[in-house]
Amino acid sequence: MQQVDVPKIFISYSWSSPEHEEWVLELAESLINDGIDIALDKWDLREGDDTITFMESMVNDPTITKIIMIIDEKYTERANQRSGGVGTESTILSHELYSKKGKNKIVAVIAEPNAPKPTFYASRLHVDLSNSDRYAEEYEKLVRWAYDKYKYEKPKILGNAPSFIVAEDDQVALFTNTQYRMAIDALEKGKNNASSLIKQYLDKLHSELPKFALSKQDNNIEEAFKQKLEHFQPHLYEFKKIVDAVCTHSNDPKIFKHFRSFLESLLSLLTTVPNQEGRLIADLELFSFFNYQLFLSLVTILIKNEEFNELKEILDELYMLPQNFHDHYLLEKKYTTFSVFVPQNYDFIRNNLKPRYHSALGDLVKDYSDDKVISFEEICEADTFLFIKSLTYGVGDNDFHIKRWWPHVSFYIARNRYRALKVFVKSERSAYFSQIKNLLNVTDLQFIVDILEIKSQHFYSNPYIPKWDNAFVSLDLKILCNLEKLHTP
Repeated sequence: MQQVDVPKIFISYSWSSPEHEEWVLELAESLINDGIDIALDKWDLREGDDTITFMESMVNDPTITKIIMIIDEKYTERANQRSGGVGTESTILSHELYSKKGKNKIVAVIAEPNAPKPTFYASRLHVDLSNSDRYAEEYEKLVRWAYDKYKYEKPKILGNAPSFIVAEDDQVALFTNTQYRMAIDALEKGKNNASSLIKQYLDKLHSELPKFALSKQDNNIEEAFKQKLEHFQPHLYEFKKIVDAVCTHSNDPKIFKHFRSFLESLLSLLTTVPNQEGRLIADLELFSFFNYQLFLSLVTILIKNEEFNELKEILDELYMLPQNFHDHYLLEKKYTTFSVFVPQNYDFIRNNLKPRYHSALGDLVKDYSDDKVISFEEICEADTFLFIKSLTYGVGDNDFHIKRWWPHVSFYIARNRYRALKVFVKSERSAYFSQIKNLLNVTDLQFIVDILEIKSQHFYSNPYIPKWDNAFVSLDLKILCNLEKLHTP
């Protein structure tokens, strides 16, 4: 890891009101959390200290690398009139600003909508934190300024990926951490702008994901594939934390509308352009697996937190396919089930990464399951539930094989599981079962009985119950659905 010098910043502000002082304190704490040392009177001044001397020493302290002026109407008024402590600081700051060494050392941060800047700073660029809808974006700009790591910089030699602050030379860095922090903070503190901050995070994540693309210039596609998978996992963890925080701290149904839009936007990562050089098969599989992990994680967390109404909206959503979607079997520009998030083809993974495994995708999910936020067992249960949900679409339909959710991860349940899924155990309580039936869009579990009867008609093989390559296991729906206790003929 590359070493980065720790910036030390003095914050100059006006004691305009208790609310404004609290706002400044929260900003200072956020900057501390992002590795920036902060000099602030509330932390550094004690009873008996001289405030004017402190302010002068901060502005002239050689260890202070940057200075932030928090601008509200009162600050500008005092700065222009050279009044009080702010006036003293402004006199020194204005001299510093026009000296050669003061270039980029001082920045104004707007804390109050439409607050004017001091006269000596009027023509200079600033950071605007007064608009909640743009707070995350502007805050990232402030952090970049503190580290002298600006968003628009020339690419590093040899094509090293740019990093928000610092990253390994070959690390793919997605600039989502600021939006993630802001969204988590807003959720935990119950802020009114939590919904818009979550949308900003999801939009940012979607726009950054193409950075993981594989190229024909990669010398070893298999190693590049593994490396991109590894680098994606911290961002998957952020996503899982966001979803879990929404379940824990928010009851705003509009937030999950953002997640549905995000899922639909992920499909744009799986397009091929006609009459142009084709994408690598491995590249399509990589993004298909990313989508699979994101969707399966979202569903698992919603089941874990019993957010069944929101999960129903996600599973019943009509996802529109983008133009030039790679799967040409889906001819329409729409898809009526969630199974579009299951990788339809995964030959590269099966032949190169997991050639001797019964369930190549299932084992790949297992490899990257870290029991953070959700456990592998919870993922297995969610995967099996999604398969059961897909059975309700009607096994007699000609396109059932397309609509069905193929339970890749459920291999680990089929192999050594002899008890019902948690949701069906808890369904022994009638109120809970009502929620599950609503989620499945059924009035009872007769559809499971019908599936099992099909098995008896086909002797030892049921075409609707999955099997895995060279594995003598299958899903026991009677046990998994707790059928004996939940269904009365």
